[in-house]
Amino acid sequence: MDWSTLALSFALFLSVSGETECLGKASNTLRLVHMLYRHGDRTPVRPYPLDPYLNLTHWPVSWGQLTKEGKERHFKLGQLNRERYGDFLSETYNPDEIYVRSTDVDRTLMNLLLVLESECPRYDELLAQLNSSPDVRKRMDSNKEMLDYLAVKSGLNMSEIDDIEYLYDTLFIEDRFNKTLPEWTTKYFPSPMKEFSDFSFEMKAYNLEMQRLRGVATPKGMTLVVIFLTRRCLSFISSSVVEHLGAYAQSKLTPPNRKLFMYSAHDVTVATFLSALNIFNGIQPPYASMVLVELHEPKPNDFYVKILYKNVSDDGRNPEVLSLPGCTRFCPLDKFFQLVQNATSDDIKVECKLVKPDVSTFDNMLACWLVIELPVAGCLLLVALLVIGALWFRELNQIIPIRTLKIKQACPRYSQYLVD
Repeated sequence: MDWSTLALSFALFLSVSGETECLGKASNTLRLVHMLYRHGDRTPVRPYPLDPYLNLTHWPVSWGQLTKEGKERHFKLGQLNRERYGDFLSETYNPDEIYVRSTDVDRTLMNLLLVLESECPRYDELLAQLNSSPDVRKRMDSNKEMLDYLAVKSGLNMSEIDDIEYLYDTLFIEDRFNKTLPEWTTKYFPSPMKEFSDFSFEMKAYNLEMQRLRGVATPKGMTLVVIFLTRRCLSFISSSVVEHLGAYAQSKLTPPNRKLFMYSAHDVTVATFLSALNIFNGIQPPYASMVLVELHEPKPNDFYVKILYKNVSDDGRNPEVLSLPGCTRFCPLDKFFQLVQNATSDDIKVECKLVKPDVSTFDNMLACWLVIELPVAGCLLLVALLVIGALWFRELNQIIPIRTLKIKQACPRYSQYLVD
């Protein structure tokens, strides 16, 4: 995504229109909101090898970027949210009231150095085990004909569920752009490829341990954190939902007038968040889908949590109110804490099997670099300096006579300037 997405995040609340379907006014018992929403329409992350639309000239923006349609969808979502929270929030943007965080790729790359230590080898192990499990292998083997067909036609290696999801996503976007899909796609697209694509989102948080490592990674304070996978790097995208709820209930939230925590994310982020709460419906979250976690106080110091999910892109219907297993739709805060604590971690670094690099190994690498790499780099630098010096000297000899010639020439405009 590009930087315009950040502005669109603010537009979710700063845009006002009287011609929107009402998403439902929030009640006067509302005290705090956490919003997690998926980005709008985008171009494919990258085309498949035999894609007829492989050339970027077929697309209005670069790969994986928000499109005009996506921006418009965000704007409409903003209008709907303004209808719901217009009386709850100030009419003008107040940074103390609203906290905005995004996982969009451009910004994620800027913070990459800060999250490299967040790799989770244990999660990678669990995902690899799941991909090789009897249930998943049976699903793949029973569809071998489809996998072989897709591999030949697309040029992709179809060895895992995620490979099918990737191809499905690309075809889905091309179809939405009204591009003519190759004839071979009609055999398996959209179905049964869609079922495999949906299942890939279930796999991201398939069991409790995976939910702890990917969907909800928390220290002892039951701090709920949503994370997502960017290549092999686990990166935090949302902040501490449960911590914020508890802090507000104890009058310890900073700043004290904070009303909204807002997270722009991806489909997998929304899916794993819902999976961690055991309320995911197993269907890929659509563009501009949204999860709302509201804290209500109907009586003084009597707090309840309400979770809503807008799982459709194009209409203005009220989001669906979800019930956590074991609780009502208006869930007491203490009960909510009890229900999510099983998906929390006392020490995420230990569970992820993060270990510090061996000092001796580091010393050996440093010694190798000093003995081999440093001299080589020095030689290359010396050669580069000699080449640059030679080019500069040659350029200097060529330029000086030309400059002297130009100085001796008359400049009528300069003479006129002196007269004036």
